[in-house]
Amino acid sequence: MRTRIVKAIAATMTAVMLTTSCGVLGLGSSKKSNGVGLGAALLALYAGYKLAGKIDLSNLGNIINLASIINILKGNALEGDNTELIAGLIEGSQNTINQSNAQSIVNLLGKLSSLDLNKVSTTAKSLTNSATQEATQAAAATLTASPEVQSALGTLTDIFKLMN
Repeated sequence: MRTRIVKAIAATMTAVMLTTSCGVLGLGSSKKSNGVGLGAALLALYAGYKLAGKIDLSNLGNIINLASIINILKGNALEGDNTELIAGLIEGSQNTINQSNAQSIVNLLGKLSSLDLNKVSTTAKSLTNSATQEATQAAAATLTASPEVQSALGTLTDIFKLMN
């Protein structure tokens, strides 16, 4: 059972990387692609949350997924009509987000987008260049000490409660 969960997390993380890279790199900026990227990153974080019982920032994949969410939100993904964004959230989350919880999740993402989380993006970028366990542990300690990151983790936990 644990092997299946680990494989599912790995597959989801791969999907997140592929899905969000276009939006993060500015190659595609449609509301739907932003939603797909957000949904996939949320699903990957949610899978890890269910497995560990918390959002474990000593896991490099979780830091990268959090950075992906932040980078998409920085691009004003929530401005204007969110119909396409919600469709993308549902698709990217493999229907873990649905029509009944999507608007509440978008509202919480709005709260998340108001936080200054540049530290997470910078950390993710530097860790992908030197991803040793020691570096990841040190980064996790630094990130968890940040009030903004603590607020973000609280908001993500609220989102995960809606995804149950």
